[in-house]
Amino acid sequence: MNTPSHKPRPGDLILNRYMLNATEAEREDARENLKRLARVLMRIEARLAREWYEYQIRESGAGAVDSRGDVSPHL
Repeated sequence: MNTPSHKPRPGDLILNRYMLNATEAEREDARENLKRLARVLMRIEARLAREWYEYQIRESGAGAVDSRGDVSPHL
């Protein structure tokens, strides 16, 4: 828990709220699990961002501009 001499570490807010009576070893295990969860969530978000970006690109190639002449300039 946080005391005046204790410097807050990543995950302390969550651990203090949900693991009040945990031993230091249990807190360290939980802290490692939180780190793993954060990494997984970041990978999922990165993949979703890539997929969204790829979806936005037309099917004219890898980022190429579609320069067909049959498109009305007033659209």
